[in-house]
Amino acid sequence: MRTDGAVRLISVGAGLQRMAAVLVVTAAALAGVAADSYRAALVEIEQRAQDVARLQDDHRTRLEELGEALARATERGRAEAAEAVAGLVEQRNRLTERMTEIEQGLAAAESERERAIETHEGLMERLRGVEARLAGRAPDAASAAERVAALERLRIETLAERGRLAVEARRLAIEHRATTGDLASLREVDRDAARAQDAALAEISGSTRAQIEAIARVLRTAGLQPERVLGIRSRNAGGPFVGPAADRATSDPSLMLASLGSDLERLRDMRASIRRLPLRAPLDEFNVMSPFGMRRDPFNGQLAMHSGIDLSAPPRTPVLATAAGKVVTAGWSGEYGNLVEIQHDFGLSTRYGHLTRIDVRVGQRIERRQSVGLLGSTGRSTGPHVHYEVLVDGRAVDPIRFLEAARNVRKVE
Repeated sequence: MRTDGAVRLISVGAGLQRMAAVLVVTAAALAGVAADSYRAALVEIEQRAQDVARLQDDHRTRLEELGEALARATERGRAEAAEAVAGLVEQRNRLTERMTEIEQGLAAAESERERAIETHEGLMERLRGVEARLAGRAPDAASAAERVAALERLRIETLAERGRLAVEARRLAIEHRATTGDLASLREVDRDAARAQDAALAEISGSTRAQIEAIARVLRTAGLQPERVLGIRSRNAGGPFVGPAADRATSDPSLMLASLGSDLERLRDMRASIRRLPLRAPLDEFNVMSPFGMRRDPFNGQLAMHSGIDLSAPPRTPVLATAAGKVVTAGWSGEYGNLVEIQHDFGLSTRYGHLTRIDVRVGQRIERRQSVGLLGSTGRSTGPHVHYEVLVDGRAVDPIRFLEAARNVRKVE
């Protein structure tokens, strides 16, 4: 070994060399054992990985099988449900046919019973006739013998007829007992169906009547009576408007259907009518500057009647028709400035004043929400706004009523 630049030799004894050799061999053996253990561990890990892969494959396979089984079960359940429904329908049809047959059989039996009664009454009538004839004849031996023979024949016929009637009555009683159960079952099914039908009709009728009343409230809010609108619309009909009674239920399906049909027709007409009324504002966004009624004149301060409402918005905002109709005025109109007047149905008309531009012409048919011009300040005006009027038979009414009614229009349309 080298120390401080000098090389020194150390002698190792034979025992120590043997010990070192043993240690080297032992270390080599331990290293081999460790390598074998490592390889064995790798093999075991690989086998476990393969086992996990197989388990995963088995799990996926089982999941697929379960999915397929679930799909088959679902499909089978649907098929069974459909089959059950079809069976119930078929059973109902069979029951209906059976009930028809039973009713026909009972009707035939009743007819047979009536014929038997008539026959019995005929025999009794003949017996009374014979007795009457016997009472009117002189008593002698020959006539007595004839009477005895006639009475005997009549007695025999009566007994035979009584026997036949007894047999027929027993047969009818047996058949009646046999069919009573079926009839009771079928009638219960029919009663259930009738109750379900009545409940459905009542629900539809209630909803229809509620909608009719809602529309009637909208019309009344606007100051219009429902009979005014419906009366003008249906010129070939008459009578006052009478709202459907809340307790107008009946057990007769035909009457219920007729009543529902009448309500639905009235609802259809009322819905069509409100779409033809000016139940919208002429501007999408606005502020009410001046309401309808008496006010201080903005120019001279004196009390004056304001026949409309003033709605403010930015200049040149499109002014929209509040209902479909025909233009009867489109031009300058004194204090109104540029004015458009539209004639609507049911004796109603609307006016739009102080426009800076007019976009329609007299005689033109326009639709609801179509632009009639642009907001301005022409005529006797203190600033940009639209003067909006609603007239009923030529008389100005408060447009606010129609704007308040408009809040509920979407609910009933």
